[in-house]
Amino acid sequence: MIRNPTVTVGALLVNHDRKVLMGLRAAWKSAWPGHWDTIGGCVEAGETLEEALVREIQEEIGVTPTDFGWMRCIGERHPELYGKALHHVFKVIGWEGGDPSNICEEHTEIRWFDVEELQRLPNLVDCDYRRLAKLAAT
Repeated sequence: MIRNPTVTVGALLVNHDRKVLMGLRAAWKSAWPGHWDTIGGCVEAGETLEEALVREIQEEIGVTPTDFGWMRCIGERHPELYGKALHHVFKVIGWEGGDPSNICEEHTEIRWFDVEELQRLPNLVDCDYRRLAKLAAT
């Protein structure tokens, strides 16, 4: 039986100070527990990538993205551990609803990182986030 890969969306939110928001995945998560990740999650049946992005950001950090664009699709780095997946990363530079806050149990914390700090984080879900965050913040 051939299984289709899981499709996810993730947001690199960039604030006016050019810092990028990341979430520390909760220890109970089956994939990448205790690692810094984009804000996002699985695309549901019938959703476009953009619809899933808006929904996931609203559910996880309580804001609605208004200015965003697709950056790259990244294949899961460890499919043998976490299953086949395609992760669509978006740059988000505008949102409404105030300041993002951690309103769900997906992350133990959320934090703004400047690009240099992000370059030194040892526990990122994907090493491409360093390069993509640098591009998103320019």
